[in-house]
Amino acid sequence: MSALAGVALEHPVMNAAGTCKSVEDVDAFARSAVAAIVVGSITRQPRAGNAGNVYWPGRSYSINALGLPNRGLDYYGAHLSRMVDRAHEAGKPLIVSVAGFDVGEYAEIAEVVAGTGVDLIELNLACPNVWDGGAQKRIACFDPDQTAAVCTAVGDALLARAAGDPGRRVPYGVKLSPFSDPAALAELAAVLAELAGRPVGPRFVTAVNTFPNAFVVDADNRPVVDVELAGMSGPALKPVGLGQVRQLRQLLLDSVDVVGVGGVGEGRDVAEYLRAGAVAVQAATAFWNRGEDPSVFGSILAGWIDQVDPAAP
Repeated sequence: MSALAGVALEHPVMNAAGTCKSVEDVDAFARSAVAAIVVGSITRQPRAGNAGNVYWPGRSYSINALGLPNRGLDYYGAHLSRMVDRAHEAGKPLIVSVAGFDVGEYAEIAEVVAGTGVDLIELNLACPNVWDGGAQKRIACFDPDQTAAVCTAVGDALLARAAGDPGRRVPYGVKLSPFSDPAALAELAAVLAELAGRPVGPRFVTAVNTFPNAFVVDADNRPVVDVELAGMSGPALKPVGLGQVRQLRQLLLDSVDVVGVGGVGEGRDVAEYLRAGAVAVQAATAFWNRGEDPSVFGSILAGWIDQVDPAAP
């Protein structure tokens, strides 16, 4: 039995944001082996995502530029309660990933989501694949002040929603991009540690999202995704993810859990992330590369159980 931000998990294997967006998706994941279901990322307005080919599966890495496709806050405000019920009927917590385009959006979306009965909220401060007017939007987690402003606004909104009943406060965490500068990561971790000391601060950190702005061409020298630059994921990202988890576990307060993401495709990957300091892992590339078949999580889990207890049936 594992736990994330005080929420019990049957085991440490979950899907990552981007793989589950609808009621129908939740139904499919409820029948899978995941310990918790991660929905989203969701935004205030519906988004079609980036046009054209947005995913390319490589042998040792993949790249994607999905662009946060989702049905928007009105859809999720109306349907999340049903998603929660379906997840809970299957014995799984439901986590919602939230992506805003400014501080107010994060707070607004989190407040609506918190009223639907979800178990945890993950603030996506790390999406590199959002374009506006031909330019990429800034990745929020690289700005400590922006991160602090988002977390403060979300914390205040969640505190106000649960006024008079602390038991109704929905814990939240943040998802980060990979940091190549250890000093910058330490600076952000100090901000998160200070925020974690507040009445409603971040209770977990998910590390990491895709590595931004990868570029791959095919045999004809054409970009394999239509927006050209995309986030890199898959096995090649695993050493980076492990390093980020290791550093964050050393930098953060014990009260802040760490979730490992990046290259999780088999049981050994789970075991290595847990040894690095994570309490749970998430996977997306393995899911997409198996044709969006949720049974991949059962394979990963079985491999991890074999790592823990080779004699297990």
